[in-house]
Amino acid sequence: MKLIICEKPSLALNIAKALGKFDKKDGYFVSRDHIITFAFGHLYTLKNVNDYLGSKKKWYEVPLPFVPKRFEFKPKENEGVLKQINTIEAILKEKQIDEIVNCGDADREGQIIIDTIIGKLNTKLPVTRLWLPEQTMETIRKEIEQLGDNLEYKNLQNEGYARAYMDWLFGINLTRYVSLKRGTLLRVGRVIIPIVKFINDRDIEIREFKSEKYYQLNSDTTVKLELKRKFKAEEIKKLEAKREYLNSNQAVVKEIKKDSVKKKPKKLFSLSKLQSELSKVNKINFQTSLKGIQSLYEKGYITYPRTNTEFLSENEVDKMRSIIKNYPEINLKVKKVKSIFDDSKVESHSAITITNKKLEERLTGVEEKVYSAVFNRFISNFLDEDTIIAKTILKIEVGDETFTLKGEVVEKEGFLKYEPQKIVDNLPKLDENDTFKVDFKEILKETKAPAKITESSLSNYLKNPFKTEKTTEEEEYRAILEGVEIGTEATRTGIIEKCVKEGYISQKGQNYSIEALGEDLIQSLDRLNIDFYKEKTVEFSKLLKRVARGNISLDNIVETTRDELKKIISQDIKIEQVVKDRPDKEKIGACPKCGQNIYQGKTKTGKTNYYCNGYKQGCDFTLWEKMRYYQNEIKITKTKAKSLLKGGDTKFKLVNKAGKDYEAFLKIKLNGKYVNFEISGFPETKEKSNKKA
Repeated sequence: MKLIICEKPSLALNIAKALGKFDKKDGYFVSRDHIITFAFGHLYTLKNVNDYLGSKKKWYEVPLPFVPKRFEFKPKENEGVLKQINTIEAILKEKQIDEIVNCGDADREGQIIIDTIIGKLNTKLPVTRLWLPEQTMETIRKEIEQLGDNLEYKNLQNEGYARAYMDWLFGINLTRYVSLKRGTLLRVGRVIIPIVKFINDRDIEIREFKSEKYYQLNSDTTVKLELKRKFKAEEIKKLEAKREYLNSNQAVVKEIKKDSVKKKPKKLFSLSKLQSELSKVNKINFQTSLKGIQSLYEKGYITYPRTNTEFLSENEVDKMRSIIKNYPEINLKVKKVKSIFDDSKVESHSAITITNKKLEERLTGVEEKVYSAVFNRFISNFLDEDTIIAKTILKIEVGDETFTLKGEVVEKEGFLKYEPQKIVDNLPKLDENDTFKVDFKEILKETKAPAKITESSLSNYLKNPFKTEKTTEEEEYRAILEGVEIGTEATRTGIIEKCVKEGYISQKGQNYSIEALGEDLIQSLDRLNIDFYKEKTVEFSKLLKRVARGNISLDNIVETTRDELKKIISQDIKIEQVVKDRPDKEKIGACPKCGQNIYQGKTKTGKTNYYCNGYKQGCDFTLWEKMRYYQNEIKITKTKAKSLLKGGDTKFKLVNKAGKDYEAFLKIKLNGKYVNFEISGFPETKEKSNKKA
């Protein structure tokens, strides 16, 4: 009997449905030949410093860098996790198991999630690997018949553990070192640092940007003509002379070029490209889109999503042919062309496409938008109809200046039926040698500040922080295979969200902004000479790729990481007095009663509060995460607590006695030993006063 251990319950259920004739038990499914059980992602986590030391120590009592002699895992402290571990162990003891099947997700993280569980089972049974590029019934049944030896994935396993050990070492040691030096909790890691740095640098550029006024000359008679040259304010005489000169001439149509060109569709989706598309077109943030994408994969409608390529493997031609048979009403054809099928640009997983499973159920709003995007991109690439665009280039001379105008018209719609694009033609009907009058006028303009970092621009940066406009497609994919990246397609969304939760950055719509704590982090790193920005992070990403190829060992990664930490921590640099009483706690603010530090904590019953460190001296000030303002329950997040403790006011959504929603700014009002709130203003009032100011 085979024991299949899946990464998630949803995958276990899909396999049971595909193989059929399973009885559902508590924590597993059983048939005559198979038992299918599951994890909930990671059941085990790496031990912490105190686990290795055998006792609880203050941060400043532990010499840095701390590197365990041997990395060890422990069960997560969760009742459901512990129960599932016991279930898996009991299956192995009580059932006649002759083979264990690793069915983690088809990536390095999925590999080690199940390998760690198997390692803890301490068994000598043979282990095979079920590798699923998609979760359709057909694919599951096919792959279960051709299981590979789990040892074939040893390099992938090593890469997974190398990433886990490396990030544990950097996260634990740098967080402790920076926090102790700075005197406040600053959680840092290999990927967090360059994300915060990128957003911080852009916001500094925006903040320090000084707008400059300039003039341009525009004419808008028969056709709009714009002189590209910019005139500074001090060049007003040159501007006037140029305007008079141009207006003394007539415009002459010197050349008209017309051509019909075949337009190619955009490439298939990698995960980041799909998320960027959904962010731009549908305003769906990355965190939300990832849930929808993952859900469609688990339902079997799209292929494995955590891929970094926009190409398919060359052996997938027949697979694509079988998919297009599902859509006889659409004129589709699969051609083996390099723009779609290219092994040199596929690392382990191909681009995201639809599967052989036709849509047969109602999807959620986000799922529907995701599926529509993937479906339409698939159709666009395999549509056997040309998309023809008629292009017109018009060259017009005015005196010694030549103006080039372009227009486009759709001749054959082709894939634009499925993925519409803005095709513009504002050109008037003119013939060569036609003339018309011009009337150039001065237009005052201002230089614009750099744009905020968006989800898409951050994603592109993390995918290749060294990419420029001149980077070719070949160079881009060579960089992917070398490991020139910050984080991975699988982890970036979660790490960005962690940066938001830590208070380093904030997100409004699709835009990111640096927060005060994020600025503090970058300043502290610079003062400590810790340069863990894009160059250093990519250097370690490249090492992980070398582990995956079997060029270097797991021990080598640990040694290299230890050496890097020694270089950082050997520096005798002081920033502030070490705060020995609470080095592992972030200061939320100052107590309005006694002036001591306010920290975030939890009571024994699990309630979150913001308490004063002077409670031992009798200070009774406390803010609770959930408090009341008349009939309203208000939630005080860490960010809002910081604002309130500075004496500022913070906006809350409230309900009046009539049951109508409204917004108001509240601030703290001390009433003896009680903490109350009072209204300090309303959004509309503040907006009016800001406009007057």
